[in-house]
Amino acid sequence: MTYTLTNQWPGGFQAEVRIVNRGATAVKGWQLGWTYGDGQTIKQLWDGSYTQTGSKVTVTNASYNATIPANGGSVSFGFLGGWNGSNTAPKQFTLNGAACGA
Repeated sequence: MTYTLTNQWPGGFQAEVRIVNRGATAVKGWQLGWTYGDGQTIKQLWDGSYTQTGSKVTVTNASYNATIPANGGSVSFGFLGGWNGSNTAPKQFTLNGAACGA
């Protein structure tokens, strides 16, 4: 998966996340989780829904992008967030509870 900071301004940012399925079986229904290290907050997200408790974020698929096709298929979502001080990208991600590479 990739986490890309697409724009940043004082106190805010826009990011895009792309999840790639490199396995031989489609993923049907997904939740991507990560933890921010600098207190960032999500303000608005599209192509999914999110919950955030403190620094922990969980994004769940929308009805129309619930399946990630096998062998390189992908889905993506984007969001607007807020930050104070630093805005480093999270480094540890989980997909459906299992660690996944960035």
